[in-house]
Amino acid sequence: MRFGGFGVGFITLLGASIALMNIMLVSVTERTREVGSKKSIRSNPLRIRQQFVIEAIVVCLLGGIGGVILGIIVGNLISKAIGIDAFVVPWLWMMVGMLICIFVGLLSGYYPAHKASKLDPIESLRFE
Repeated sequence: MRFGGFGVGFITLLGASIALMNIMLVSVTERTREVGSKKSIRSNPLRIRQQFVIEAIVVCLLGGIGGVILGIIVGNLISKAIGIDAFVVPWLWMMVGMLICIFVGLLSGYYPAHKASKLDPIESLRFE
């Protein structure tokens, strides 16, 4: 049961990270002129990378918070259905989930952020 749950969770997490990377790549493409104007006024490539990585981490954390809230609600409904009257909050697993969200956001957001920081400012400003 544990291996099956781990396998399903891992495949779901892998799919979500690929989807997030795709979303961030689209965001970089849509904001090419913004990145070009920042680079033209001598913005540091590190700051551009940080902007996109932080954005990816925030998106992951919002999804993680929604998952934690849904998990607490469903878990406590199931515990009431089987006869456990105590309100259960798994603090350790909530923190582990949030750390995994941050890690996935960091991994999924780094490539698009790196791509954005390497854009040529002149070509970026010409982009339509």
